[in-house]
Amino acid sequence: MQFDPERGQIDWDGLFTFLLTLLVMTATLGLPLLVSLRYVYSTAKNSSNDCTEKQLLVFGKQLKQGNIDSDYRLRLTKAVELMRKRENCRLLLLGGGIKDEISEAAAGQIWVEASGIEISRMMREEQSQNTLENLKHAREILSSVSEEAVVLISNRYHLARIATIAKSLRIDHRLCGCEDNFSITAKLIPRLLIEAWYILWFKTGLTWARLTQNRRMLDRVT
Repeated sequence: MQFDPERGQIDWDGLFTFLLTLLVMTATLGLPLLVSLRYVYSTAKNSSNDCTEKQLLVFGKQLKQGNIDSDYRLRLTKAVELMRKRENCRLLLLGGGIKDEISEAAAGQIWVEASGIEISRMMREEQSQNTLENLKHAREILSSVSEEAVVLISNRYHLARIATIAKSLRIDHRLCGCEDNFSITAKLIPRLLIEAWYILWFKTGLTWARLTQNRRMLDRVT
């Protein structure tokens, strides 16, 4: 759900499914959220932090006054590490930005290039504003580049949401956590709950779209 002034419209499908998810949560006393939270935790804990595939994707993150934050820096650091190990790796950087400001993907490319990786090994996607759009645009770009599985690099707390959406979009993928391991901290708990909610919201919308055969909604999430 969002209101994007540049796109000029409210996301009514998102608003409806947001309210529907709240209704489901109320009717089930929050049990689906707990199930979703367990999935977020297990994915964060058990995902690999290495890969053998050639195509890497790094998810952008909102910039702070044009600068990357610590989470985004970890994602980029992992990508650089993998690209140094294997010269045949290629990187797709994902993420748009605010009008008249540098995109998340462009800021990431500058950082990676400064780390010694040739710009010829990188591509950028600069239109997306969220994880779903990241993956939909990436699917379009990569369909003409490679038929192999792609490595989705992000912070471990984010991996379950990425996997959920990638599966819905039928993207052959491997997850790669940018941290060496996962441990829960007090600061991280709200982030995990937010990720669990996003997954529940997405799955509720997907289930509703399939039950009602809503082609507009299905085209958006599959």
